[in-house]
Amino acid sequence: MMTQAAHRPAMPPRAKRRIPVPGQSPAEDRMLAMIAALASELAVTRERLDSVERLLDRANIVDRAAIETFTPNAIQTGERDAIRRRLIAHIFGPLRSDADAQGDA
Repeated sequence: MMTQAAHRPAMPPRAKRRIPVPGQSPAEDRMLAMIAALASELAVTRERLDSVERLLDRANIVDRAAIETFTPNAIQTGERDAIRRRLIAHIFGPLRSDADAQGDA
């Protein structure tokens, strides 16, 4: 008997270290790595979200049109805003740390 996990595609292995771009500063290198990581995460998230939407639609739980027209209430909007702020703080944390360290110098 196969488990659900056996049907999931394997995550691609983590990319090896990129070849440095001549003349690129360490900060630029970090930002490029950050952008590449975000792009990868976004692609995986979109694929998984698409799967969830299709499964919900197929099971007649939620149709895709309802997802497109959904409007969050005030509490849900506040929760989404908090999630967005935490995500942005997490993503840009290394840049803020670098800026703070340079300010102390």
